[in-house]
Amino acid sequence: MMTLKKLALAAAVMAVPFMAQADLKALDDADLAGVTGQAGISIAGNFDATIGSIVYTDTETGVSDGSNSLSLNTVSLSGFNIDESNPLTIDVKDNKLEIGLPGINGGVSVGAVKIGANSIGGVAINGLDMAGSTVKIWGH
Repeated sequence: MMTLKKLALAAAVMAVPFMAQADLKALDDADLAGVTGQAGISIAGNFDATIGSIVYTDTETGVSDGSNSLSLNTVSLSGFNIDESNPLTIDVKDNKLEIGLPGINGGVSVGAVKIGANSIGGVAINGLDMAGSTVKIWGH
């Protein structure tokens, strides 16, 4: 009797994979069109960056000694924090890539602004907040 129970148990265990696949069927393109994946992705984190210089040069003057350029030196982006409770989101809606910008707060500072070789000071942008902005991207 014990051998019969063991045999029945072994047969049941071996049949499980076949039972699990019993209702699987191929989907055609029309069926797949109605299938959707995840809702999108979310991005959070702390972002800091430094740019050595940003230089604009007026090429129409014909002068090549650098006196016809404007440079922003030692550019820093600091304190750009995106909290997990209000992340940057990326979704596809109406066949468009939609990027939702949360409350991104931070500052931008420029160590020196120069025209040619002469410094005219520095620049700071404080309290930059991009909350509620949306960027949409699509092909055409």
